[in-house]
Amino acid sequence: MEKIYDKSTIDRWLKMSYLPECFDTEGLAFFVMQYQPGEFLSKPGVPIVSFQFVVKGSAVLYYLDEDGTRRNVTVMENKGVLGDMEFVIGNTPVFFTEAMTPVTVIALPMEENRSRLEQDCRFMMYLLRQASMVKVFTSRNVVELPKLEERLIYYLKNECPHQTMIGMENTAVKLQCSRRQLQRVVKRLKEQGMVKKQGRGCYRLLKE
Repeated sequence: MEKIYDKSTIDRWLKMSYLPECFDTEGLAFFVMQYQPGEFLSKPGVPIVSFQFVVKGSAVLYYLDEDGTRRNVTVMENKGVLGDMEFVIGNTPVFFTEAMTPVTVIALPMEENRSRLEQDCRFMMYLLRQASMVKVFTSRNVVELPKLEERLIYYLKNECPHQTMIGMENTAVKLQCSRRQLQRVVKRLKEQGMVKKQGRGCYRLLKE
Protein backbone atom coordinates (compact mmCIF):
# COMPACT_ATOMS: atom_id res chain seq x y z
CA MET A 1 0.00 0.00 0.00
CA GLU A 2 1.25 3.49 -0.88
CA LYS A 3 0.17 6.80 0.64
CA ILE A 4 0.35 9.93 -1.51
CA TYR A 5 0.26 13.46 -0.08
CA ASP A 6 1.15 15.37 -3.25
CA LYS A 7 -1.45 18.15 -3.59
CA SER A 8 -1.66 18.05 -7.39
CA THR A 9 -2.26 14.28 -7.32
CA ILE A 10 -4.93 14.62 -4.63
CA ASP A 11 -6.69 17.43 -6.50
CA ARG A 12 -6.63 15.39 -9.72
CA TRP A 13 -8.31 12.41 -8.05
CA LEU A 14 -10.85 14.63 -6.30
CA LYS A 15 -11.87 16.26 -9.58
CA MET A 16 -12.37 12.85 -11.20
CA SER A 17 -14.36 11.47 -8.25
CA TYR A 18 -17.87 11.71 -6.87
CA LEU A 19 -16.65 13.13 -3.53
CA PRO A 20 -17.26 16.86 -4.05
CA GLU A 21 -20.98 16.04 -4.12
CA CYS A 22 -20.78 14.29 -0.73
CA PHE A 23 -19.57 17.20 1.40
CA ASP A 24 -20.66 20.69 2.37
CA THR A 25 -17.54 21.09 4.51
CA GLU A 26 -14.62 22.84 2.83
CA GLY A 27 -10.88 22.69 3.46
CA LEU A 28 -10.66 19.00 4.37
CA ALA A 29 -7.18 17.44 4.30
CA PHE A 30 -7.56 14.45 2.00
CA PHE A 31 -4.77 12.14 0.88
CA VAL A 32 -4.55 9.23 -1.58
CA MET A 33 -3.89 5.55 -0.88
CA GLN A 34 -3.18 2.94 -3.54
CA TYR A 35 -3.44 -0.84 -3.09
CA GLN A 36 -2.32 -3.77 -5.19
CA PRO A 37 -4.43 -6.93 -5.76
CA GLY A 38 -4.47 -9.12 -2.67
CA GLU A 39 -3.75 -6.28 -0.24
CA PHE A 40 -6.31 -5.55 2.47
CA LEU A 41 -8.01 -2.19 2.82
CA SER A 42 -9.45 -3.35 6.15
CA LYS A 43 -9.42 -6.38 8.45
CA PRO A 44 -11.56 -7.36 11.46
CA GLY A 45 -10.03 -6.15 14.69
CA VAL A 46 -7.74 -3.61 13.03
CA PRO A 47 -8.97 -0.04 13.71
CA ILE A 48 -9.79 2.20 10.76
CA VAL A 49 -8.44 5.68 11.45
CA SER A 50 -9.34 7.26 8.11
CA PHE A 51 -12.32 7.08 5.80
CA GLN A 52 -11.37 5.36 2.56
CA PHE A 53 -13.44 6.38 -0.45
CA VAL A 54 -12.90 3.99 -3.34
CA VAL A 55 -12.51 5.97 -6.57
CA LYS A 56 -10.90 3.42 -8.87
CA GLY A 57 -10.69 -0.38 -8.94
CA SER A 58 -12.57 -3.26 -7.35
CA ALA A 59 -12.48 -4.52 -3.77
CA VAL A 60 -14.50 -7.33 -2.20
CA LEU A 61 -16.04 -7.26 1.27
CA TYR A 62 -16.39 -10.61 3.00
CA TYR A 63 -16.42 -12.33 6.38
CA LEU A 64 -15.55 -15.79 7.65
CA ASP A 65 -18.04 -18.12 9.33
CA GLU A 66 -17.12 -19.98 12.51
CA ASP A 67 -16.06 -22.94 10.38
CA GLY A 68 -13.85 -20.71 8.22
CA THR A 69 -16.21 -20.56 5.25
CA ARG A 70 -15.86 -17.31 3.33
CA ARG A 71 -19.08 -15.33 2.85
CA ASN A 72 -18.96 -12.59 0.25
CA VAL A 73 -20.99 -9.48 1.04
CA THR A 74 -20.51 -7.13 -1.90
CA VAL A 75 -18.01 -5.69 -4.34
CA MET A 76 -17.04 -2.03 -4.41
CA GLU A 77 -16.29 -1.01 -7.98
CA ASN A 78 -15.00 2.55 -8.46
CA LYS A 79 -17.11 3.76 -5.53
CA GLY A 80 -17.97 3.02 -1.91
CA VAL A 81 -16.58 3.95 1.49
CA LEU A 82 -14.86 2.19 4.37
CA GLY A 83 -15.14 3.57 7.87
CA ASP A 84 -18.81 4.59 7.88
CA MET A 85 -19.95 2.21 10.63
CA GLU A 86 -16.73 2.67 12.57
CA PHE A 87 -17.18 6.46 12.54
CA VAL A 88 -20.72 6.24 13.88
CA ILE A 89 -20.54 3.46 16.48
CA GLY A 90 -16.82 3.40 17.19
CA ASN A 91 -16.05 -0.29 16.73
CA THR A 92 -13.42 -2.02 14.61
CA PRO A 93 -14.26 -3.46 11.14
CA VAL A 94 -16.32 -6.63 10.92
CA PHE A 95 -15.45 -7.36 7.27
CA PHE A 96 -12.31 -8.13 5.35
CA THR A 97 -11.91 -5.74 2.42
CA GLU A 98 -9.49 -7.10 -0.17
CA ALA A 99 -8.34 -5.46 -3.40
CA MET A 100 -9.26 -7.54 -6.45
CA THR A 101 -7.57 -5.13 -8.86
CA PRO A 102 -5.28 -2.14 -8.31
CA VAL A 103 -7.39 0.14 -6.09
CA THR A 104 -7.13 3.87 -5.48
CA VAL A 105 -8.90 5.45 -2.51
CA ILE A 106 -9.16 9.03 -1.31
CA ALA A 107 -8.65 8.99 2.45
CA LEU A 108 -9.73 11.40 5.18
CA PRO A 109 -8.65 11.15 8.85
CA MET A 110 -11.69 10.58 11.07
CA GLU A 111 -11.05 11.98 14.50
CA GLU A 112 -9.39 15.25 13.55
CA ASN A 113 -12.37 16.01 11.30
CA ARG A 114 -15.13 14.49 13.47
CA SER A 115 -16.63 17.70 14.86
CA ARG A 116 -16.99 19.28 11.41
CA LEU A 117 -18.22 16.12 9.71
CA GLU A 118 -20.88 15.48 12.34
CA GLN A 119 -22.34 18.89 11.44
CA ASP A 120 -22.22 18.16 7.71
CA CYS A 121 -25.73 16.96 6.84
CA ARG A 122 -24.87 16.04 3.27
CA PHE A 123 -21.99 13.85 4.41
CA MET A 124 -24.01 12.17 7.17
CA MET A 125 -26.76 11.33 4.66
CA TYR A 126 -24.10 9.84 2.38
CA LEU A 127 -22.87 7.64 5.25
CA LEU A 128 -26.44 6.54 6.00
CA ARG A 129 -27.00 5.49 2.38
CA GLN A 130 -23.75 3.54 2.30
CA ALA A 131 -24.43 1.73 5.58
CA SER A 132 -27.95 0.87 4.39
CA MET A 133 -26.61 -0.64 1.17
CA VAL A 134 -24.21 -2.90 3.07
CA LYS A 135 -27.05 -3.97 5.37
CA VAL A 136 -29.16 -4.97 2.36
CA PHE A 137 -26.30 -6.94 0.79
CA THR A 138 -25.59 -8.70 4.10
CA SER A 139 -29.21 -9.73 4.57
CA ARG A 140 -29.23 -11.28 1.09
CA ASN A 141 -25.99 -13.16 1.60
CA VAL A 142 -27.50 -16.53 2.53
CA VAL A 143 -28.38 -18.04 -0.84
CA GLU A 144 -30.36 -21.22 -1.32
CA LEU A 145 -28.75 -23.50 -3.89
CA PRO A 146 -31.77 -23.78 -6.24
CA LYS A 147 -31.92 -19.98 -6.44
CA LEU A 148 -28.17 -19.79 -6.92
CA GLU A 149 -28.43 -22.24 -9.81
CA GLU A 150 -30.94 -20.00 -11.54
CA ARG A 151 -28.77 -16.94 -10.91
CA LEU A 152 -25.70 -18.69 -12.30
CA ILE A 153 -27.49 -19.73 -15.49
CA TYR A 154 -28.80 -16.19 -15.95
CA TYR A 155 -25.31 -14.81 -15.33
CA LEU A 156 -23.76 -17.17 -17.87
CA LYS A 157 -26.41 -16.49 -20.49
CA ASN A 158 -26.69 -12.73 -20.19
CA GLU A 159 -23.59 -11.29 -18.59
CA CYS A 160 -20.63 -13.48 -19.57
CA PRO A 161 -18.89 -13.03 -22.95
CA HIS A 162 -19.44 -16.18 -25.02
CA GLN A 163 -21.62 -17.46 -22.14
CA THR A 164 -18.44 -18.46 -20.32
CA MET A 165 -17.56 -17.71 -16.71
CA ILE A 166 -13.90 -17.18 -15.86
CA GLY A 167 -12.70 -17.61 -12.28
CA MET A 168 -14.59 -19.22 -9.41
CA GLU A 169 -13.64 -16.51 -6.94
CA ASN A 170 -14.73 -13.57 -9.09
CA THR A 171 -17.97 -15.30 -10.05
CA ALA A 172 -18.77 -16.13 -6.41
CA VAL A 173 -18.30 -12.48 -5.50
CA LYS A 174 -20.59 -11.29 -8.29
CA LEU A 175 -23.29 -13.83 -7.34
CA GLN A 176 -22.88 -13.06 -3.61
CA CYS A 177 -22.29 -16.64 -2.55
CA SER A 178 -19.40 -18.63 -1.16
CA ARG A 179 -16.89 -20.35 -3.41
CA ARG A 180 -17.99 -23.69 -1.95
CA GLN A 181 -21.64 -23.04 -2.83
CA LEU A 182 -20.70 -22.10 -6.38
CA GLN A 183 -18.51 -25.16 -6.83
CA ARG A 184 -21.39 -27.45 -5.79
CA VAL A 185 -23.77 -25.81 -8.26
CA VAL A 186 -21.26 -25.88 -11.11
CA LYS A 187 -20.55 -29.56 -10.42
CA ARG A 188 -24.27 -30.37 -10.59
CA LEU A 189 -24.75 -28.42 -13.82
CA LYS A 190 -21.74 -30.16 -15.32
CA GLU A 191 -23.18 -33.58 -14.42
CA GLN A 192 -26.46 -32.54 -16.06
CA GLY A 193 -24.62 -31.57 -19.24
CA MET A 194 -25.56 -27.91 -18.92
CA VAL A 195 -22.04 -26.54 -18.65
CA LYS A 196 -18.68 -27.68 -19.97
CA LYS A 197 -15.32 -27.08 -18.35
CA GLN A 198 -12.99 -25.03 -20.57
CA GLY A 199 -10.07 -24.76 -18.17
CA ARG A 200 -9.26 -24.02 -14.54
CA GLY A 201 -12.26 -22.17 -13.09
CA CYS A 202 -13.64 -21.63 -16.61
CA TYR A 203 -17.05 -23.05 -17.63
CA ARG A 204 -19.23 -22.49 -20.70
CA LEU A 205 -23.02 -22.72 -20.81
CA LEU A 206 -24.19 -25.43 -23.25
CA LYS A 207 -27.94 -25.36 -22.79
CA GLU A 208 -30.65 -24.26 -20.38
